[in-house]
Amino acid sequence: MRAKSRAIQDEEEIELDMTPMLDVVFILLIFFIVTAVFVKRPGVDIEKPLISEDDERNPSVLVAVMPNDQVWIDKTSYTVQNIQPVLQSLKDQNPELEIVLQGDQEAKIGTVLEVQEVITSLQIPVFVNTEPQ
Repeated sequence: MRAKSRAIQDEEEIELDMTPMLDVVFILLIFFIVTAVFVKRPGVDIEKPLISEDDERNPSVLVAVMPNDQVWIDKTSYTVQNIQPVLQSLKDQNPELEIVLQGDQEAKIGTVLEVQEVITSLQIPVFVNTEPQ
């Protein structure tokens, strides 16, 4: 009789410890937060030129060129001469950086090409974004 009551008592005290599972969940959550890549928006709306075909990209950074020769990166305005250190720091943060260059319809093509040359001189892949026709 004594052995029987001890077996019943042992069965009632058995519980599943959830602490290791919670540790694993939190570690996975931290991993996905740290490895996530966030897109930096230029901070200004532009009118894109029209073309017949549009390739969809998922860039790390969008760079916008405005008609007044301003270059917008991450909601901050720069001149063409000042963007190289900004882009270099973004590349240092994310070695797999891809940039989509957006030129306003009224922007000077020379300015857009200067920005593209700065980006390619840093060996960053750059794609020009346009509106489909």
